[in-house]
Amino acid sequence: MKNYEHISQMENILTQQIQQLNALNHLLDTIDAHKDAYDTLMQYYYSHQRTQDLEDDENHLIPEDLQRGVLSEDGIDDFLFERRNTIMRMLEIAVAMMKQ
Repeated sequence: MKNYEHISQMENILTQQIQQLNALNHLLDTIDAHKDAYDTLMQYYYSHQRTQDLEDDENHLIPEDLQRGVLSEDGIDDFLFERRNTIMRMLEIAVAMMKQ
């Protein structure tokens, strides 16, 4: 009798690949659905309103218990750096996948 265990192994690999692709597509859909929020954040980052908020923070006018990481340059700069790195990684992986 011939051993067909490899078929089960390949079936498992196919199932995992489909699940991973579905998860990736779900994340991409989520990112795409929130691109307006990213645009809003960038508009705020470069706005007069943020400049005013920074001044208010320096003058201790903003309540101490209010989260304000958005006022820190490092917070947004770190996010933008990580975002660029993630985009580059996605492109590199996409190119490698196309070459397979």
